Amino acid sequence: MSSTTISEKTVDNLVSQNKSVETPRGVIFKLYSHTVMMIILPLTTYYYTSNYYFEGENKTTKAALAAAGIANVVVFSFIITAILEDYSSDTQQKRDKKE
Repeated sequence: MSSTTISEKTVDNLVSQNKSVETPRGVIFKLYSHTVMMIILPLTTYYYTSNYYFEGENKTTKAALAAAGIANVVVFSFIITAILEDYSSDTQQKRDKKE
């Protein structure tokens, strides 16, 4: 019973603070572009490799593996850009503090 009241108080405190955070346009653009790439690239890779690249009995399996590989490349590229963005924002903040 007391844990319910604690969580309600916590929620009330969070709502009462009402802090709004602005997200930079670059971050939203990177998120949307990687989302679109995550949809389009694996699908086009699958159909292209299935129809034109691989032949034989297991062509759909090989095409699916290629599409999964491309999906992993997109995820890793998003992670790398997020890390580099965080690193560049940290260095920018350090430069601003020095000035």
